[in-house]
Amino acid sequence: MENMINGVRIMLVAISAEDRKYISGLLTDETLRIVSTFRPDKDGLRKASSQPADVLLIGTRGVPDTELDFAERMFTVRSDITILLLAPAADAKTISRAMESGIARVIDIDSGEHAIRTHILTAANRDQSRRSTVQKIASYDSKVIACYSPKGGVGKTTIAVNLAYALVSMNKKIALIDLNLQFGEVGVFLDIPKGDTIADMAEESSFELSTVKSYLIRHQSGMQVMLSSSSPEYADLIRPEHVDAIISTLRTEFDYVIVDMGTTLGDNTVAALETTDIILLIVNEDIAALHDAKRSLKVLEALNLQDKVNLVINKDGMSSITVKNVAGLLDTNPVAVIPYDLKAAMMAVNRGIPMLSCAPTSKASKEIFAYARRLIRKA
Repeated sequence: MENMINGVRIMLVAISAEDRKYISGLLTDETLRIVSTFRPDKDGLRKASSQPADVLLIGTRGVPDTELDFAERMFTVRSDITILLLAPAADAKTISRAMESGIARVIDIDSGEHAIRTHILTAANRDQSRRSTVQKIASYDSKVIACYSPKGGVGKTTIAVNLAYALVSMNKKIALIDLNLQFGEVGVFLDIPKGDTIADMAEESSFELSTVKSYLIRHQSGMQVMLSSSSPEYADLIRPEHVDAIISTLRTEFDYVIVDMGTTLGDNTVAALETTDIILLIVNEDIAALHDAKRSLKVLEALNLQDKVNLVINKDGMSSITVKNVAGLLDTNPVAVIPYDLKAAMMAVNRGIPMLSCAPTSKASKEIFAYARRLIRKA
């Protein structure tokens, strides 16, 4: 909680000199540093608008009226500070008005020095963490890519694993999440021994960046991997809010978050797809896969996710159905067409090594590399 290195810098505002003196006497802890004191008037507004500080503490031993007006004016000009009200126990009407005025917390002035200190530190650190996260998200140009197919066996995991490998080989920070919650195979494809899983992460119910990162397993390639549930019954532990929190947290730290999806369009899948920037809809040139893809596109359109969908044709050449046929049936052109190379794909799975590593000259490997380069150029 007390992670502000040099203490919390406080601007103390109160109408009377007696109140300012009384409140200063409550803030004797060394972690709370009063950097300026003034009245909630026009001159005080000018001073508070430019004074470097972490907290604006507005205090009174009476009914906060002028104080709330001052807080409202300050809220519009200082988004970088935490505004707190220190006053006698407030009624519901005062608390409601305080919230509307931009006050982060109302603290009972009679609650004692320790409680007041704790409230100030908690509120200040919480807001600091929130602002830091928002700034990081805004400045970190990350992309979340979901590899999805409504039909199993189309090579979805192969593409997820090898796209992650291609991007990490291009010096990008990559997190790979296995969200095929019942029967995920990312760990098999990368020869990762059993370890902590997404189900273990969900049970901890903490989604701070440091916690989420502790459940990632570093692959020798450099990518960070979150494994799927170790057994199908544990999949029920993961809820949509967990999925959203994990992906949102990881995108503040990684250039690309690659999500290998399951085949069903359940709540967890929808939560992930809503969080992603790109949905790679992976199909093969066979009737069953195309039929399922056509139905999925209608569902994704109903969810207003159609603009995120990018078609990937995998195992091109496996049948008499052509790329042109697929594009016409699904009414969209593919962003990547990956040639059928059963030998390279099977060698990679059997050895637990990405195909791009063990068969880099394969036509399939070359196309995945090419698509990764196109992704980076677009970023």
